[in-house]
Amino acid sequence: MSGQYKTIDEQIAAMRSDWPLFRAHKVDRHSAVWTGDVKPQFACYRIEIRYEIGDFPEVRILLPELIRKPEYTDGPLPHVYGPLSDPTLCLFDPAANEWDGTMLISRTTIPWSIDWTVFYEFWLMTGVWSGGGRHPGSAQEAVQQ
Repeated sequence: MSGQYKTIDEQIAAMRSDWPLFRAHKVDRHSAVWTGDVKPQFACYRIEIRYEIGDFPEVRILLPELIRKPEYTDGPLPHVYGPLSDPTLCLFDPAANEWDGTMLISRTTIPWSIDWTVFYEFWLMTGVWSGGGRHPGSAQEAVQQ
């Protein structure tokens, strides 16, 4: 990945073009928050994306509340970071440089969030996370505590 980081205004403009029903809140010249609804399969999910230039986007499911399944092999809620009380979605592998600030959130983070919800719904039914990827052990262990 090469090139210049997208500005917040460029990210907001791309989001407005690609996902016009998402609401943007420009926090300052380096950060923004978007909220909007996606419906991949069965449920409609309200997601929030927080982004500050130089960091990775953080995605949360605001509604409905994510269901925890402590009895499942992959843990109570797979492929998330942070505490179970406020999880953010694990959408890509930072160590593999799968995302950087030259990329548009509207073309990466939103589609990846939709994919995550599809795998989440399948996980709820089967107990198996079939979304692939590598999740850092220490972060997953922290979530399971």
